[in-house]
Amino acid sequence: MRIYLLIQLRVAIKMIKFKSRLKHKASIDITALIDLVFLLVAFFLVTSKLGAESSITVHLPKAKQVGEYKDGNIIVSVDKKNTIYINDIPYKKNELDAQFQKIKSTIGDRFVIIRGDKSSDYEIIVLLMDKLNQNGIPKFSLSTMK
Repeated sequence: MRIYLLIQLRVAIKMIKFKSRLKHKASIDITALIDLVFLLVAFFLVTSKLGAESSITVHLPKAKQVGEYKDGNIIVSVDKKNTIYINDIPYKKNELDAQFQKIKSTIGDRFVIIRGDKSSDYEIIVLLMDKLNQNGIPKFSLSTMK
């Protein structure tokens, strides 16, 4: 009788389906997705061009009315030591003609912006404007601060 009850008990246990108290929820591991988004943000921050302004420190003179920088303009800077920079690359006075000839072939409808330090020599600014005109680049403007 005991053996019969044990067999019946085993059969009964197999037939009963026990439900788990813990409910299984589907989940998605987003660790890789977060890594991918971080890499994309870092890529766009590194490769984006935030502005066309030069990195050369120039203390601009003030004016009541000023324009805005546009992307793609060529920036010629003159610092307080009268060093001439074209798109942040220093040039000597005798190298300007060759560089302006290269710029003329690629400038299209863009402008040359001259950023002269307020303590730089006026002669250098006039020299730059004269060299631009001589090399066929009549579209230039002087940069100021408001």
